[in-house]
Amino acid sequence: MDTTTNGWTVLDRDAGVLSYEYMFSKAGRANTFVARMANDKLLVVSPATRISDAALSDLAEFGEVGAVIAPNGFHHLGVAEWRAKFPKARFFAAPETVMRVRAKNPEAGAFEPISLVPLVAGPRIGIGEVENTKCGETWVWVEVEGGHIWFVSDILANIPKLPSNPLAWLAFKLSGSGPGYKVFNLALKFMVKDKVGALRGLASEMEKHPPSIVVPAHGPPLADADIAQKTQALIAAAVG
Repeated sequence: MDTTTNGWTVLDRDAGVLSYEYMFSKAGRANTFVARMANDKLLVVSPATRISDAALSDLAEFGEVGAVIAPNGFHHLGVAEWRAKFPKARFFAAPETVMRVRAKNPEAGAFEPISLVPLVAGPRIGIGEVENTKCGETWVWVEVEGGHIWFVSDILANIPKLPSNPLAWLAFKLSGSGPGYKVFNLALKFMVKDKVGALRGLASEMEKHPPSIVVPAHGPPLADADIAQKTQALIAAAVG
């Protein structure tokens, strides 16, 4: 993996798969995930807020933005900005996501159903819409040479250091959500109604499309040689 001048991590250059860490609050960081679709345009997941023109210029070298996904009801802050910068792009979200975004961020605008994304993205990109959620949740995998690159959204996290705020620190610690590569129990509490079902669904899909790289919504990408086995073990321990 290499990095562009303005902060994109290139996960697979030939397939046009990248990630970009951005700040969404004073201490909060999240990742934008990008993959090139069958039509050579880019699919953007969890669009960064306050992204620089320089960073977007780096991204343009890989293709034109054609589709944007708000993966859940929390990763929507950059939608209005990306809609303004890429007026030809299509925007997608799950129904539960749309309900929360409409209440929290009306400037985000309208979304098409997430179920339509495969028709745009092509067979090399898979979309998983978690069932029975409170505010939607979506994962994405991309077939690349030698494996699959996964964006696991807020189901898993890889937070290197716990927050300095004492209450936030305690919440992360008690929920087992960090530090390190973990099931993001704290987020799942607010997002899904059936955590075990969501995790089993992810594990099943990963068995069919084993990850060679995992990109969580929060924390650095993981590219260990045993990341597929490590992830299955992580989920198995959580579901019991």
